[in-house]
Amino acid sequence: MVTIELYGVPRLRAGKARLSVEARNVGEAIGALGRECPALNGTVLDGGRVNTAYRLSVNGERFVSDVDAPLADGDALIVLSADVGG
Repeated sequence: MVTIELYGVPRLRAGKARLSVEARNVGEAIGALGRECPALNGTVLDGGRVNTAYRLSVNGERFVSDVDAPLADGDALIVLSADVGG
C-alpha cells in the first residue's frame, strides 16, 4: 500500500487529505488517485500525468515526474502545488 498525501489545491479539490492505494509505480498511484478523486481529473491530473502546476514527492525526499518511477510498500506520494513554499 502507498499513501497519497494531498496539500493545497489538490486537497481542496479532492475533499480529503490522504488516501491509501495499491500501486507499484507513480503511474499506477496517479491512476488510482484519479479514480478515487475524480474532481482532480482535468485540473491536477491531466491524462494520466500530473499537471505541470503540481509536483510529486516520494516520502518528502525526492521529487519525481516519471510515471514509471517505482514505489515500495509504505511509501508516501505527496502531491502539492509547484508554487508552495516561502
